[in-house]
Amino acid sequence: MKGTLWTAVRCWVLIGSSFLVWALAVDVIEPSISVDAEGTLFINASNRVVLNGVDVLERLKSLTVFSPSTFRGYTITSAAAGASSAYAADLDKDGHLDVLSASHDDGKIAWYHNNGNGAFSAQMVITEAAIGAACVHAADLDNDGHSDVLSASQNDDKIAWYRNHGNGTFSTQRVITAEADGAWSVYAADLDNDGNLDVLSASRDDNKIAWYQNNGNGTFSSQIVISTTSGTAFSVYAADLNNDSYPDVLSANSADGDKIAWYRNNGNGTFSDQIVITTAADGACSVYAADLDNDGDLDVLSASRHDNKIAWYRNHGDGNFSTPIAITTAAESAFSVYAADLDSDGHVDVLSASYGDNTIAWYRNNGDGSFSTRIVITTAADFAWFAYAADLDNDGDLDVLSASRNDDRIAWYANQWSDMFS
Repeated sequence: MKGTLWTAVRCWVLIGSSFLVWALAVDVIEPSISVDAEGTLFINASNRVVLNGVDVLERLKSLTVFSPSTFRGYTITSAAAGASSAYAADLDKDGHLDVLSASHDDGKIAWYHNNGNGAFSAQMVITEAAIGAACVHAADLDNDGHSDVLSASQNDDKIAWYRNHGNGTFSTQRVITAEADGAWSVYAADLDNDGNLDVLSASRDDNKIAWYQNNGNGTFSSQIVISTTSGTAFSVYAADLNNDSYPDVLSANSADGDKIAWYRNNGNGTFSDQIVITTAADGACSVYAADLDNDGDLDVLSASRHDNKIAWYRNHGDGNFSTPIAITTAAESAFSVYAADLDSDGHVDVLSASYGDNTIAWYRNNGDGSFSTRIVITTAADFAWFAYAADLDNDGDLDVLSASRNDDRIAWYANQWSDMFS
């Protein structure tokens, strides 16, 4: 046998209900089994340790007790007044994911250069003209290979974009529409399969889900309304929910029935009427889609603030969804939900931000359609408003980003999970 299995393996393991064991191993060159004078058994093995048919390392991983120390928090800025949204994209094409922020109280869309060593630059303002900035997103809107920036701003009803010049600078604000009354959410997807990324919006005060066709020359169509039955539309997302290769549209609205709904993409630039997934998401604020049960279909996730709930809806593969399956009802004033494989086990985990308890938390996907109880990353995100995941330190695992409104903070949390088993 050749190679080494464990190199400084570190993990907390729960034994019974109250004992914690620190497991540590060091580099070994040759496999061996030995017993010291005190009767301690040492096993140095290559590739795997199998005891009575059980893969010991995999079992240790499954017994790991996750705690805030699994993630280490760092502040990127405390100058994003009323921080409302964050996103990550490589804006300067240096191979590192930079960070974007939207801050509601100062109307700013800004970015922070990733220095590649776990540190970020000071705030670099893209615009201060997004009045009541609520959401920021990045996508290559003009097909030049650079990630452009999108914003939704509540107080001026604007969906706008900012062209990336490719040298760390951006154009002035280019307004796509000023008719999204109370604009709250923005997203980009190729909705008409023409090779150009179109833009989606959700606007609270006119209950509207709409899209804007990308003309392919840096301009967009006027607003094309998908629905006006999304009372207090908080969130919009696009994903192929019925496996027909067209991105469908998802929405969350906190009035008009507390709905999570979707709109089938007909493939010709039109969408079906609203198809309700649930009316039991009390105060629905956020929606996302991911394959949570590894069956090849994209399931739906929601965060709802009045019932403190993170829930998912199993996609049956035929355009129908299960009733809500609660992941937690302990996320006080849940406002944001996201999905990512945070422990690198091949299962998509769930991430949440809840402003009532200032918490960023995650829920480990057990791989059988169930999730762990809430695993807290931090309770120091004052009025936690938004959560996202991306590999910010290029170590191969997904870190966490947050925006919290009362402390004007954009923060990131380095995922140390891979360090525990490497």
